[in-house]
Amino acid sequence: MLVVTGGLGIFNGLNEWGEGETTAQRLVPIGVFLYGVFGLITAYGLLRRRRWSVKTSIAWAVPVTYVPGLAVMAYGGEDAILGSAVAASAGSLLIAVGVVWTANVMTREQTATQQEGALR
Repeated sequence: MLVVTGGLGIFNGLNEWGEGETTAQRLVPIGVFLYGVFGLITAYGLLRRRRWSVKTSIAWAVPVTYVPGLAVMAYGGEDAILGSAVAASAGSLLIAVGVVWTANVMTREQTATQQEGALR
C-alpha cells in the first residue's frame, strides 16, 4: 500500500501541481505529493526494519487522511456535502492507523523472552 500510494502520489502530485483554481484545489496536489514521498520513505524503512519508519508513517498518515476530505470540498463545488468529506477522511484515517500500527509492530525490539520463543 505504501509503495502504491507513494508512486501514485509523486506522479499525480507532480502532474497536477499548480492546476487548481482555488487555494484548496492547489493544496490537494501538495498533500498528494507529500503522502507520495512519505509513503516511499516509509516503505523503504519497513523493508529495512528501521524504527524511524514509525515516524515517517505518521508523517504519511497526516496528508493521506487530510487530502480526501479536502478534495471532496475543493472539487465538489456547491454539491459537496461536509458529511462526504468527513467520511472520506475517516475511512483514510482507519487505514492510516493500521499502517502506523503495523510500522510500530514490525520495527520494535524483541525482548529476550520473545527471541527465545522464536528460536524454538
